[in-house]
Amino acid sequence: MFKNPARIHPIIILVLMILASCQSFQQKKPLSAEEQLELITIGNKITEESFKALSGELMGALQEGGVQNAIGYCHLQASPIIDSLSAVYGVVISRVSEKNRNPINKPDDSDLLVIASYREQLAEGRELRPHLEKTGTARVYYSPIVIQNPACLLCHGKPGNTMEQENYDFILAKYPDDLATDYQLGDLRGVWKIILNIKTYSGEP
Repeated sequence: MFKNPARIHPIIILVLMILASCQSFQQKKPLSAEEQLELITIGNKITEESFKALSGELMGALQEGGVQNAIGYCHLQASPIIDSLSAVYGVVISRVSEKNRNPINKPDDSDLLVIASYREQLAEGRELRPHLEKTGTARVYYSPIVIQNPACLLCHGKPGNTMEQENYDFILAKYPDDLATDYQLGDLRGVWKIILNIKTYSGEP
């Protein structure tokens, strides 16, 4: 059809530019309020199921063998439980904190901004709510983790006070670089972070 290569190139380039422009527009298209609410609802459901799975197993281990048994269980099973739920829902679930116990829960720069915002809201007495952030081709759901159960302080409280020193020593044996102590009731522990793929959850290409 086209015998002159010099004529082919401009046409191909023009078509590619149009396609790239359309794709860029689709990727930058903001979600509607209804779509955002739908993703937050999905995130809430996944967070609730993840919390139930972790807290249920952890409390069972605590009742069965005390704090050190619960710590040992969490050390071995927390990550596999989260990974399993991530696979079930087709998302990436994590818990991140600037005072992390497990190094895999260390926050990135975007996470730190979210945590700082939640901490500021908490200091101002505002209600902390889940919200979405956009990154690349995904939406990231964040939900605050606030210490509300006194039992949490058995592993995350102040060593020698709300947390027995021997239990803290046991934690350090499992997590030598542990930072997750000295919390009080009502403190922000960190955030749930769920990476939701746009194509999967909002129909965007």
